[in-house]
Amino acid sequence: MPRDPIITGVGLSTALGNCREVTWREVCARGGVVETSSLPGVNAGDQARVAVLGCRVAREAVIDARWRDDEIRSAALIVGTSKGPVDFWLKARDERDSREVLTADAGSHFAFGLAETATAVASDLGIGGPRLTVSGACASGLIALIRGTMMIRSGEARRVIVVGCESSLHPMFAASFRRLGVIAAAGHGCRPFDRRRSGFVISEAAAAVCLEARDDGADVSRTWPTVERFAMGADACHLTAGDPDGLTLGRMLDRVIDGRPIDLIHAHGTGTIANDPIELAAIERVLPQFCDNPPSVYSHKGALGHSLGAAGLVSVAINCLCHRDGIVPPNVATRDPLATRNVSLRSDLHRRPIRRSAAIAAGFGGAIAAVTLISDPPCW
Repeated sequence: MPRDPIITGVGLSTALGNCREVTWREVCARGGVVETSSLPGVNAGDQARVAVLGCRVAREAVIDARWRDDEIRSAALIVGTSKGPVDFWLKARDERDSREVLTADAGSHFAFGLAETATAVASDLGIGGPRLTVSGACASGLIALIRGTMMIRSGEARRVIVVGCESSLHPMFAASFRRLGVIAAAGHGCRPFDRRRSGFVISEAAAAVCLEARDDGADVSRTWPTVERFAMGADACHLTAGDPDGLTLGRMLDRVIDGRPIDLIHAHGTGTIANDPIELAAIERVLPQFCDNPPSVYSHKGALGHSLGAAGLVSVAINCLCHRDGIVPPNVATRDPLATRNVSLRSDLHRRPIRRSAAIAAGFGGAIAAVTLISDPPCW
């Protein structure tokens, strides 16, 4: 029988805090906004920076889940990243030993390319189960969570560590995004769902969650919610732009929300000219019946910047904290919000019980993912 996976551990590292609780405190207490796009105090040494971030959040999540060594050894690992260790890829050729790339065997401790992060995390924690890296642009982290959920529901694994991580701060990527017209104007910041939005701020971040199979009759009293429904799709409209009618996104949201009450929708909310009104319209189309108690819409990118392939799992980690504490953080940079009909879009921190939430992620090329989390019993 299909089993909804319980989230038993959460790790989070962002430009506002090197661990989960510091990030959460900064996002909530003062509505922190990133002043620098990189994580503080990270010294990668001779390792890929993104691998260091992935190891950090995976350790935090596993400690939170209280997994024993034997449980870690048998767990599966799914990593979501859009670019992997680009800081290594872009080094001069003579700084790498290309012979290692040519002689590395499958299953060896050395891996080149997107798989480097998964290899590093598995080695760091002693994970012996199957591992997989998925790359779906800025939807990568959420797609990784969905893949882990599918593994548990199908019986492929009883425990899965899901990691979303990104470190793409190289000037080449910043210049490329700037040429596409999606980077915020200097000094303007990322302003999701604001009338004067001008784009996003690239940041690095990492998040991790530990998933476990929920056995019949098991004690379900816990801190974190359960992964409930999910959907993946692609609008295949344009190389970098989404469908202007948001049809695929709307259909996916209709599937995961399922006509039932929802308290929080953690939007993709990039602060770009094109994305925000399309996404907001798609959200509102599936929520007409909830006007008396409209769900809160939130995007962390106003505070944390856009961490690209990690962003979807960062949203899930923040949603878990919202469930735990009954708090929706402020859309801190949204000063002149777009008009809404069926949702609440607030710039202040507010308290409300979060029984059910959704997270959305979308990427270049049309990759889209959405999930819902549910507290049973409610965490509030």
